[in-house]
Order: sequence, then structure tokens, then C-alpha cells
Amino acid sequence: MDEFILKDYASWKIENHVILDTFRNNNNMIYERLEPVYLVIEYIYDLACEQEELDEDLEAIFNIGFNYMHSQYSVIKIYFESLFQSKCEDFEEYHEMLLFLMYIFDVRTDLENHDINSDLESLNTAETYIENMIMERRKDFDYVRNLMNETLQDVFDQIDYEYISIVDIYVEIAENLNIFIYEEDEFVLGEDI
Repeated sequence: MDEFILKDYASWKIENHVILDTFRNNNNMIYERLEPVYLVIEYIYDLACEQEELDEDLEAIFNIGFNYMHSQYSVIKIYFESLFQSKCEDFEEYHEMLLFLMYIFDVRTDLENHDINSDLESLNTAETYIENMIMERRKDFDYVRNLMNETLQDVFDQIDYEYISIVDIYVEIAENLNIFIYEEDEFVLGEDI
């Protein structure tokens, strides 16, 4: 793997370690959503540091995942630091709305990658409404949930398209690499044996 990409990733981790740790330690849903991508690129990064050569598939998975994480956290940091002054409690209240914005961004990117026009009125309307709601600190969360459901249904019906998120793809990749993302703590009911 290209040494410069590995150094870029190491620099990105150093630059973002505070926000990553903050989100991870607060069980933030945004971190949980991006965790499969992060764990896969961490795994591949560790492999690349241990070995001199990785196969092309792992390199591609790393590059796509790193680019995705970089772009997502750039946007998240703007919201977290600018709109919420890095206050977790305020940010937590609107994290679901930010997840919706991230999802819209992912849908647009996927449509563009498949040469489908992503400048759809219903997506634009939902995105603008959510952004304004966050900036104005309105709390019409139920309305936005319904708006998102209707918008996505409309978009996918309109263009006859089945969307599979990059996060879902990385969950599958993690399973294939034996990376356990959603480990449950086991507990025994009754007497210990």
C-alpha cells in the first residue's frame, strides 16, 4: 500500500482523535453508524503496517473507506464545532437529524456514482428543512422522521432505484474479515456454573 496514504490516515486519526473519542465514549449514534467503516480501515491499516504488501481488494476497501470517513467527519466537525460549540449534550439532541443529512449526502453520492441525477426536488427540500431546523434549534423531530420516510420513498419510486449504503457494505466486509462490530456481552441467568 502507498506509504503516503498510510501517513495521511495516521495524520487524520491524530487530527480527529478528540472527536472520535468523544463520540465513542458518549455512545453517539453518529459514531455507531460510521463504526463499521472505521473498524475495517483500522484493521487494514494495522495489516499494512505489519505487512509490506496487501492485495488490491484490501487497498481499494481502505481507500474508499478512508475517503468516506474523511468526508463524513469533515462535515460532522463543522456542525459539532461551529453550530454546537463542541457541546455534546446539545449535539446529542440533534444527532438523529445529522444522521438524516449524512444519509441524504450518501444517497446523492451513490446516485451520482451511477450517473443518475441527484438534484431531486424532494431531496433538496428535505435537506434544506433539516439544516434550517438544526440551525434554528427547532424540535419538530417527528415531522422530520416522516418527511425523510416520504422523501426517500418518493425518490426511490421515482427513479426505480435500490440504494445500499456504504455502511451496510462495510458491515459485510467486516464480517468477511472476522471483525466483530456488534458484540453483545453475554450474561448468565440463574446460578453461575
